[in-house]
Amino acid sequence: MATVKDDGTVEFEVPADVESQALGAGSVGAYNDTVYDETLDATDLQYIPPLQIVVLIVGTRGDVQPFVAIGKRLQDYGHRVRLATHSNFKEFVLSAGLEFYPLGGDPTVLAGYMVKNKGFLPSGPSEIPVQRNQMKEIIYSLLPACKDPDIDSGIPFKADAIIANPPAYGHTHVAEALKVPIHIFFTMPWTPTNEFPHPLSRVKQQAGYRLSYQIVDSLIWLGIRDMINDLRKKKLKLRPVTYLSGSQGSESEIPHGYIWSPHLVPKPKDWGPKVDVVGFCFLDLASNYEPPEPLVKWLGAGEKPIYIGFGSLPVQEPEKMTQTIVDALQSTKQRGIINKGWGGLGNLAEPNDSIYLLDNCPHDWLFLRCKAVVHHGGAGTTAAGLRAACPTTIVPFFGDQPFWGERVHARGVGPAPIPVEEFTLTKLVDAIKFMVDPKVKLHAVELAKAMENEDGVAGAVKAFFKHLPCKKPDLEPEPVTSSFFSLSRCFGCS
Repeated sequence: MATVKDDGTVEFEVPADVESQALGAGSVGAYNDTVYDETLDATDLQYIPPLQIVVLIVGTRGDVQPFVAIGKRLQDYGHRVRLATHSNFKEFVLSAGLEFYPLGGDPTVLAGYMVKNKGFLPSGPSEIPVQRNQMKEIIYSLLPACKDPDIDSGIPFKADAIIANPPAYGHTHVAEALKVPIHIFFTMPWTPTNEFPHPLSRVKQQAGYRLSYQIVDSLIWLGIRDMINDLRKKKLKLRPVTYLSGSQGSESEIPHGYIWSPHLVPKPKDWGPKVDVVGFCFLDLASNYEPPEPLVKWLGAGEKPIYIGFGSLPVQEPEKMTQTIVDALQSTKQRGIINKGWGGLGNLAEPNDSIYLLDNCPHDWLFLRCKAVVHHGGAGTTAAGLRAACPTTIVPFFGDQPFWGERVHARGVGPAPIPVEEFTLTKLVDAIKFMVDPKVKLHAVELAKAMENEDGVAGAVKAFFKHLPCKKPDLEPEPVTSSFFSLSRCFGCS
């Protein structure tokens, strides 16, 4: 029996007498490869004509940022890239030199919903209309994003290929209708494995790890099935899909790429050749950043500080959390930078020279100047901290954040994660003491050195090109089993 808990996660137990083999364990061959260290050469590119690629991304700025980096690299190879995401990020996308198209859904509403529900699944009946309205807006905006002219310039656009993250629900159905290939990239595991459970599930027995992906997938599908079938019938002119055939395709032939370092989480041995771990994808923001003079002076006036911030996530009691942070820094005799973010942190009861209040600053610039970091555990923020060799404490709010907290702790570069609802003075003090231990710093430096030669953006682009159908017209094309594209649309093939 699977139960959706009050925090929006799925809890289930596997009976002790059920062997993992019965749940599919060991049914997939062992694979373990990465793509970030495979350089692109002329033979990889000469058979790929210039493509019009649409990138469909739902989420916060931290979700969008890696795809801006990927889009820029694809553009460097001569492809036209349209990044379709929420209107809030229009200037961010355009300033990077990419084309923009608006998707439905409001990231502030989505973030608030996910903080309350710990993920994509509603924790109670009152939350269902909120999520459904957001999902409907997103789902119905996908097809125009793939084929409509640019809203501002009127320049025509028709996607030859789609890149998407899983929360852009409906992506595979649009790809099916347009008969174009699709490649899924994400910052959290979405492909079943026996090595760890789905981040949105609660299952302790390893025998249930693989099953957890199928259960979460089915519950999400159950909540959006009617909207997807409405889209298929009314907009895509496709037949509706049944409950059994309509899951999000987590075990399908669709290629998946995961945006994290294999030095932090190696590719599971039961993920096949259609799945790649490409490395973290960084967008260089530091090179063009001019820090404010007060920040530069403050940083130079003492020891490296500890950074504390939760990005664009709403905080329930910002004044109380701010005071807890101040008290913990004073108790451990540390200087601190508090990022105000969207959560409203930083209203100090009284001025404090050992604390700097920050509005916005590129992590790749700031974290190099910090002793350690405390944050929500978004994949991008986690990556930036580890790349800068910062011991890390993760305070997860929802989604993949507990997963990253556990991985950071397992790697020895941070304490056990502190769920936001358990954020107390005692736990934060203990976390800071853990992070300033020289042994932990040594582990952080070792991990940063291991990640030094990774290029996740190159890995993502390599994976995307690798899985495009029929790249080389002089070779016999392999049989295509996926229904999302046809050989007649293969690039340069006839």
